[in-house]
Amino acid sequence: MPQKTLRFKIYQDGRVEETLEGFIGNSCNEATKNLEDALGKVTVKNKTSDAFISNQNEKLKQFNHESNVTL
Repeated sequence: MPQKTLRFKIYQDGRVEETLEGFIGNSCNEATKNLEDALGKVTVKNKTSDAFISNQNEKLKQFNHESNVTL
């Protein structure tokens, strides 16, 4: 399992820039939800390439559970 890293840069004007590494798919949204709610309005979100990677293991488990085929 890759290491998960959250980095925050706080500017003098109060803006906060967060960078996440090692999060797959939308799991980054779950990891930062409480922080973002506490900090206030999110104005911009830029996704990294990790956000577009799907969790193949979860999809395979779901497929295996929903079908009669065992992989």
